[in-house]
Amino acid sequence: MCNLKKLNHITTLKFFIFICFTILIFFNFLDIFLFELSRSFPAFFFNFFKNIIDPISDILDPFHLILICVVLLIFNFNIQSILKNESKLKILKSKTRFSNDKIHKLFQYLSLVCKHFIFSLAIAGILCNVIKYIIGVSRPKYFFLHGYERINFFNLEHKVNSFPSGHTQAAFTIAVLFMIYLNRYFLLILIIASLMGLSRIFMSMHFPSDLLAGAYLGSLIPYILYNHLYKEKIESIKKKYDISLKDLVRLMYWRFYI
Repeated sequence: MCNLKKLNHITTLKFFIFICFTILIFFNFLDIFLFELSRSFPAFFFNFFKNIIDPISDILDPFHLILICVVLLIFNFNIQSILKNESKLKILKSKTRFSNDKIHKLFQYLSLVCKHFIFSLAIAGILCNVIKYIIGVSRPKYFFLHGYERINFFNLEHKVNSFPSGHTQAAFTIAVLFMIYLNRYFLLILIIASLMGLSRIFMSMHFPSDLLAGAYLGSLIPYILYNHLYKEKIESIKKKYDISLKDLVRLMYWRFYI
């Protein structure tokens, strides 16, 4: 599991105040300048974000991940009856070479992870959209080309739901979830999430302040949920068994056949 101490600061009041102050600075003084500056970048950057980074965002769509997790939960819904079936349990033990207790704990671990993914992605996404509706910040295209005001409070139009960036929120929610459950690639995950956020500027969909708010919200929700709902159970299982992705894939592979 990654060094979660690196994420502790995002839940502090001091960091919240810092983020709010930074967003206000960007919104009032830097957003328009930085967005217009990005228009002067070489075509390579626009092609890179459009043809490489944006497709990654489509693949890592929160709905896709939620759907996968829901399917896994449904697939393992009757797992207790399977574990009580001696013949099926014997097959699982022989094929996976896991003990009874480890098989039970692996299924429990997988269930907890799936629930954490589902609730993190859903709650962060809902909050993001509620804030979009309340604040009503115009997207760059409509601010520059159609004369929209920067803020249109309580407006449901897609044209004025720029803040926070939903793609950036989703990217950082997924990034923090991966950071929690993977023990490596911390920097790589952060870079990919940041590029997915930056792509929204080059795709003319967001201002920099939108990205900051989306990244903060996206990082905060999964970490808070982990600490308050899942950490104790997850860590108790991890202390007893050295669970790897390979173990989970092997278990699910043989679960499919029984």
